[in-house]
Amino acid sequence: MPAAAGAKGLPTVVRTGGPSAPGDAKVAIVASDRNLGGERFQVSGPGRGLGGKLRPANGFSGPWKHAYAADLSAASAPGAYRVSAGGERSKPWRVLAEGARPAIQTMLDYFATNRDGSEPALLHGPAHLNDAVLPDGRRLALQGGWMDAGDMIHFTQTTAFAATALQLAAVLDPADAAALGSEADVGIRWLVAAHPEPGLFIAQVGDSRDHDTGFRDPAEDDSSGEPGIGQRVAYPGTGGDVAGKAAAALALAAMRQPPGAQRAALTQQARDWYGAGEAAGGPLRGLPEVAGAFYETDSAEDDLAAGAMMLFRLTGEPGFLTDAVEHLQATDNRIGFGVYDIGSLAAADLCGALGSPPVADAAARDLGCGALAEAASDARAIARETAFGAPGPFSWGTTAEIGSYGTAAALAGRAGVSPAGLPTAAGGRDYLFGRNPWGASFVAGFGPKAPKQLHHWASVFGDGLPNGAVVGGPAPLEMLAEQGFGKGKTALAKYSSKVASYEDRRPNYVNSEPAIDYTAASILLIAALDGQ
Repeated sequence: MPAAAGAKGLPTVVRTGGPSAPGDAKVAIVASDRNLGGERFQVSGPGRGLGGKLRPANGFSGPWKHAYAADLSAASAPGAYRVSAGGERSKPWRVLAEGARPAIQTMLDYFATNRDGSEPALLHGPAHLNDAVLPDGRRLALQGGWMDAGDMIHFTQTTAFAATALQLAAVLDPADAAALGSEADVGIRWLVAAHPEPGLFIAQVGDSRDHDTGFRDPAEDDSSGEPGIGQRVAYPGTGGDVAGKAAAALALAAMRQPPGAQRAALTQQARDWYGAGEAAGGPLRGLPEVAGAFYETDSAEDDLAAGAMMLFRLTGEPGFLTDAVEHLQATDNRIGFGVYDIGSLAAADLCGALGSPPVADAAARDLGCGALAEAASDARAIARETAFGAPGPFSWGTTAEIGSYGTAAALAGRAGVSPAGLPTAAGGRDYLFGRNPWGASFVAGFGPKAPKQLHHWASVFGDGLPNGAVVGGPAPLEMLAEQGFGKGKTALAKYSSKVASYEDRRPNYVNSEPAIDYTAASILLIAALDGQ
């Protein structure tokens, strides 16, 4: 890691996370240009004797010279706790009986805002009712679903990922299951419409023309005469990555239905998508240039493993279990949970971490548990690279990486294959909510210094919108520079370093654009920690 920048005049800060459940790990970070080694910290709030000695935090401390951990995990009584150290006092760390679950309801508001078609939406009226026309001129009834990110394009890739994440969150968090399942159904209805006839599978609706048009009220598009806006193009295409995710989402949806026509129809849809993914022989490629090369992946094995595993749980057919194992073995240890890789789902399910018992086949169970333990080990190693404990790598969409690796760690902890899994995951959740160099939440409308300048079409309705959106968050400085951004121009920028930079500024789409996959991964991370 690069050496600490040690910027002159940086104040000592105490960064806290939360809200947390009573039994969660809770570690505040004290960052300073002064050597505070051996000093003590105090904790005010319910209970007594919660202070202790600061210990050096693992990893890169920049932009400060030093960083220390203040462990207040013993704070289990509901209430607000403040940590004092180095002459500074933290924002409250709130302990709630329900933990961070209130954030889930806030994040679901983002999905409700990004609904499309005639799906009841926040902030805007019915939109894109003319969707969609195939390149050959045929018209499809393909309205609804979710707009993807700050623009208004729809992708099977991210829709299926989000629907999968929301449905699994409902399994892990029964208290919010109704709301999570209801929102997931918005995506499921769109996925069903995206396979309207045998052999036809839609990968995307809308294209680079939509992406480049700029911020606007979605309800105005139907009256537009602009090509690709007033009526958007549906692009057929299959790949094992897209189809594997769609199969997983549809199989989970079928499992939620009682025996009957709807369950049978969803089951057939899942089989069709999975079959198309197997036949594709690789990830999605070959869309026209105007479609844009969005969300291209380099592997399909991980997604097909998850699709096969969910179909096995749905049908009980041993062939799907065999497929899941073979695809998981072919992933080359790329085990995570994000829009580019959902291999950890197959591993977690084999190991019994997703609500169903571990599979009876010992070899398959050991494969899954071993892969899940390895994913948790990777997350812990990444978390220890920086003092603030983000368990995912800094990238474009760092919040999705934190949700991905953090979820894998939490599931490994739930399955009992990683003692450090749950604390690692809790650290990732706390990073999202403010225990980071900037002391900022990356969730609009939730937590300290929440984003106000989101790179999203809802900005036409005002700052701070859409509520509940998870923005991309901090990114490597060199990646930002490639896009024309530096260390930032806002007050938060002084806390950036060579490792990662963040600013809450609308033009900076790397830091400030939200997406349904960032938000879905964050929801699943919280649900995976629920009750643990």
